[in-house]
Amino acid sequence: MTTYITLGSRVLRRGDEGTDVELLQNLLKILPDPIGSGIKEKGVFGKETENAVKKFQKYFNLAIDGIVGANTFLFLGVPTASYIPPGGNLFGARILQKGSYGYDVWVLQNRLATTAKKFADTLGQPANRNFDSKTESAVKMFQRDVHLEGDGIVGPQTVYQLYNYATMGARILQKGRWDRNQGYDVYWLQRNLQELGYYQGKLDGKFGSQTEAAVKKLQEASGIKVDGIVGANTFYHLASC
Repeated sequence: MTTYITLGSRVLRRGDEGTDVELLQNLLKILPDPIGSGIKEKGVFGKETENAVKKFQKYFNLAIDGIVGANTFLFLGVPTASYIPPGGNLFGARILQKGSYGYDVWVLQNRLATTAKKFADTLGQPANRNFDSKTESAVKMFQRDVHLEGDGIVGPQTVYQLYNYATMGARILQKGRWDRNQGYDVYWLQRNLQELGYYQGKLDGKFGSQTEAAVKKLQEASGIKVDGIVGANTFYHLASC
């Protein structure tokens, strides 16, 4: 793997290179048309990647400039800059381990919980920002699954794989708020809800009435607050298998 650069730590544009560019390409590649694009470039932000970014921006009514700044990152499920809660750290910007606390630990816990039910079961509770023994165990389990050393420490390689395997959990999702109702993570929310049997609408990455109704069905079935808002409690119950 080339030199690690935290995804979201810099604005990305044509000519850039690094692991953050590679992750951007991976995110765009796994989205279906007309949201995502097949990209052959790897780790280099060329014309193909620029066009894929513009396509993504056009679909979600963002400024179509081919540059990945704060708003485009947000819609890719990567809150940066002012979209990170006050005092919080960009996910991946620091090493996380037992004893760590903060927003980025919350993101880690949500991402693990939504990836597979076994991780949620190991965590034992919704995200609480506290990197405890159960979080360490869940991290070790994930690391072994992706053929990394199971040391329970979340460094660059683990963050890189979490972006490849975990599709949501960095921001609250809900209907009616521009900063929470569209994007990559909303698409995967819909996919998970569909797999769980709660959603029959279009997989369009847009959090509308049908998505809200499906979230409420999941919340009711899970015995948690029924408000249609996807926060830590709902993320915890989202894994389908």
